[in-house]
Amino acid sequence: MKYENGLTSLLLHNENSLCASIIVFVQVGSIDENPSQAGLSHFLEHLMFKGSKNYPGDLMSRNVENMGGYINAATANEFTMYYINIQRNGVQESIKMLADTMANPLFPLEEINMERKVVIEEIQRHLDNPGAVLSDKFYETLYTQSNLKNRILGTTDIIANISREEICDYYRTHYIPAKMFVVVAGNFDKTKVEKLISETFGKFPMQFMPKEIACLENIRVSKSIVEYGKVEVGYMYSGFLVEDIKEDSIYVADLATNILGGGKTSRLYKSLYEDKHLVYNIDCSFSTHKGTCNVWIAAVFDAKNINGLKEEIKNQIEDIIANGVTFEELNRAKLSKQTSWYFSLETPFGVAETYGYWYLMNKKEFIDDYINKIESVTVDDIKHFFEKFYSNKTFCDVALLPINNNGFIIK
Repeated sequence: MKYENGLTSLLLHNENSLCASIIVFVQVGSIDENPSQAGLSHFLEHLMFKGSKNYPGDLMSRNVENMGGYINAATANEFTMYYINIQRNGVQESIKMLADTMANPLFPLEEINMERKVVIEEIQRHLDNPGAVLSDKFYETLYTQSNLKNRILGTTDIIANISREEICDYYRTHYIPAKMFVVVAGNFDKTKVEKLISETFGKFPMQFMPKEIACLENIRVSKSIVEYGKVEVGYMYSGFLVEDIKEDSIYVADLATNILGGGKTSRLYKSLYEDKHLVYNIDCSFSTHKGTCNVWIAAVFDAKNINGLKEEIKNQIEDIIANGVTFEELNRAKLSKQTSWYFSLETPFGVAETYGYWYLMNKKEFIDDYINKIESVTVDDIKHFFEKFYSNKTFCDVALLPINNNGFIIK
């Protein structure tokens, strides 16, 4: 339902469920930040649950726990989400609490300063995770023109020094009805919930909608970056951009990356792990964004195998381009993606998150079409996907290799 103030809501009722999930998606994430705001979307996510006008302090969290529920939040490139999982009788109170949080956060200065330490510690843990660091570096390598290069956690310097006034300004700019999407899924009284959303979220004052960030990236020449650090094994992210992705291509991309590196029946796993023993682990997937998407491959390996690893990844992709894939490979991939899709819709939270995500990505038809479109993909579609988007001249990789305690590079 669309409200006059720009808010959108979606109610997904299931009388067979024993509980419900309420998610508020706000269309603000790391892509909305300029360099002086690095990590502010995520920092704000931490602060939104630190008390509101009608639920000061930790009253909301205690209310949720007293009702047997679970409350949390998460930040991504394009959005921030706040959610409560609750039994049926707690749905209306949960909506009231989330609405008050979105409309009337208090941002107490003492809580801001306490939470700075929490977020800085989170950033430090992130920097101690080689895979996470490489993922950030990979995005910074692929995306140089658009804000998809922005790190979700930002930097410790910004978080340590950003003022309460800047935090409040960012909140007032982005936490507006036109950028909010409320999803309720599971078992609830639909008439009462519709009325309550209209009386709370639907009454938020209409505000100016900031210009949407266009995350488009031109395809460029390949890059190969090797860095060294205190790690025991090698880590590498590699892949390529997928420009101007159309809806039908997403289904093909999901299957193509599954065949290439999604699990123990994939080509990369069989070749790199089972046959040539070049990796300890290998994975591959397709990342959808509002704008230019990407295919990524993540590997953990012995440092001495890096050249063979790079070569074999490209060999496997080029073999698909030259010879295609088998019907057996495609059917296994279809079963894998269909099963994952069904599992994502097994819980009220999964339903709310899945619907909310694809609505925000402006691809709401994707949800109803997914199974049928997956089933319609052919072996030729897989071949054509790699022919269209892969090129050795635009393929990028970023690796982190170990050094020993004396500072020497291990080869």
